[in-house]
Amino acid sequence: MAPHEPLRGHGLQAQRSARGHTRIEGRLQERALRMITLLRRLGADRSGASAIEFALIFPILFMIHIGAAEALQAFVAQRKVSHIAATMADITARNRVVTTADMNDILGASVAMMYPFPTTRLQQRVSSMSADNNGSVKTDWSSSKDYKDLNSPAMPSGYLRPNESVILTEVIYNYEPTFGIFLSDDIRMSRHAYVRPRLSAKVEKTD
Repeated sequence: MAPHEPLRGHGLQAQRSARGHTRIEGRLQERALRMITLLRRLGADRSGASAIEFALIFPILFMIHIGAAEALQAFVAQRKVSHIAATMADITARNRVVTTADMNDILGASVAMMYPFPTTRLQQRVSSMSADNNGSVKTDWSSSKDYKDLNSPAMPSGYLRPNESVILTEVIYNYEPTFGIFLSDDIRMSRHAYVRPRLSAKVEKTD
């Protein structure tokens, strides 16, 4: 039986080695499970941190978005005011003679041009200005719609030479901010346009 004893010892060592490997594998698996659990917890913590970061940043992003939208609306309104002033002056200057009804139609066209902004805050005035032989400027006639400034129209010094005339349009719009977060007060938008008569030296007006 002696020759078989080394084999028996080798078998015991193999069993012990197998048990050792099993224990090591078990420990590795246990550690791997712990690592996975830890990573999951870290992921959960990270998502929580992201949620907190988003909650902190969202109001700032929202305010920036509102501010940009407000600025864009004001810009569009100002462009429309400029367009109304230029268009009214150009249409009026294309006539030799205009009537009160003609001017009412020209002033009334701004309602469509100002859309979608309300026109209750819109003020308009169209005037014919001329200079005499000495270069003194006077107002020949004016037509207005909701224009609250009772002062006579004014021309820049030196704009008209003797015996020249021009159609002057004045448009004022009090823009009311949509949200009122950044801009709480109304914005006064004012535009002027000067166009010389196209078909005659002066545009006359009759009743």
